[in-house]
Amino acid sequence: MSALAIVIAAVSGCYSSDYSRTMKANVSLLSDMSDKLADYCRTYFKLDDRQLSSEEMGEFYYAFNKSNAFSSSTPREVSRPSHRDFVKLLNTYEKFAHAADEYRLGGKPDPAMLASLLSQHDQVRHLAGRVTEDLKNEPD
Repeated sequence: MSALAIVIAAVSGCYSSDYSRTMKANVSLLSDMSDKLADYCRTYFKLDDRQLSSEEMGEFYYAFNKSNAFSSSTPREVSRPSHRDFVKLLNTYEKFAHAADEYRLGGKPDPAMLASLLSQHDQVRHLAGRVTEDLKNEPD
């Protein structure tokens, strides 16, 4: 094996394991933030004696933007099941965050809307699990 082939194999291995590690971190971020947002939904966005502010909602959008930037930076991985499912996870998380923010701004608790939001949260969790399983089944 030539020196160039060894270097290419080593770099490819590093890239692949970096993809997997970074993907796991992003899945964890979205999953954790989804859990936190669902908790806020259940308490109708109350923190102690006050309502959660628009500025505080920014952390949920930041998580989406960070994970979306990662997804956009991995065009060579688009054929991987983990990447395809991650895009579904991103889209579902984004819809959940926007719907929760609209609920927060709505001004009053709504049991039907809360049920819909919690269902969206469950879908985020399901997709996060799917991406995690995909990664286990993909070669490094």
